[in-house]
Amino acid sequence: MGGDLLPKKADLRAPIQRRFIKGYFNDYMARLNRENIKFIGILGNDDLEIIEPDYLEMISKYENIYNIDGNKLDIEGISFIGFSKVLDTPFFRKDRIVIEQGQEMPKQLKEVVYVNKCQEPLTVDEWIEFRKQNVPYMENELEKLPKPTEGYKGIYIFHDPPYGIGLDNCKDGDKVGSKAMTQFIKNSNSYMTFHGHIHESPKISGNWYGKIGNTISIQPGQSEYREPELRYVIVDTDEDYYELKTINIEQKDLLHGFFE
Repeated sequence: MGGDLLPKKADLRAPIQRRFIKGYFNDYMARLNRENIKFIGILGNDDLEIIEPDYLEMISKYENIYNIDGNKLDIEGISFIGFSKVLDTPFFRKDRIVIEQGQEMPKQLKEVVYVNKCQEPLTVDEWIEFRKQNVPYMENELEKLPKPTEGYKGIYIFHDPPYGIGLDNCKDGDKVGSKAMTQFIKNSNSYMTFHGHIHESPKISGNWYGKIGNTISIQPGQSEYREPELRYVIVDTDEDYYELKTINIEQKDLLHGFFE
């Protein structure tokens, strides 16, 4: 799972995400545990940092749930490595934000932004200055990640997409992926990378996967609230097989009560 897992209704996001974690998500993790199914994943920038302790406390109860953000999990010949941070966005919540060399700040949708786990409101001008001294660079953060274990297939779970291969296309035509990530993937010689963040990208570009060097990079896309289509990818690492799948779900039943 590559992030943006939790309900995101803007005006009630924090309390709804807490309820979702302690209710539906906890019950779902318990079901996976009973079925001996492993859950390997990270959170995304739509999943508030301020509620992350609730998420970590919940998953700590289960031996089959793995949070790999900034960490590595070696299992069945694969090294899974996760990274939840994204380049600066237009959104007023600045969760999991990094910058990179040459990146211009995107035009902001609000006159006020919230940083430091939504505790410190800043004007846009104050955010410009704050970024210069307090926000880390994508290049440096990627270099801090663990390396795949020798002899294992390396699979990176990145919330942000790379730039330039059709996985970062916004509906307004902008391409907002990370150039530093593209270079990192090219140098990594990893087996696969998985991405999210730009939910609509595959519908806009027509591409849900691409190749960087010897690495296959996959971005299945993601449904939004009230959209019935769920997109996911099945991968067989033994057969080097990957396929995009879609199913229709009734979200009014799945998330009954969370938006009332």
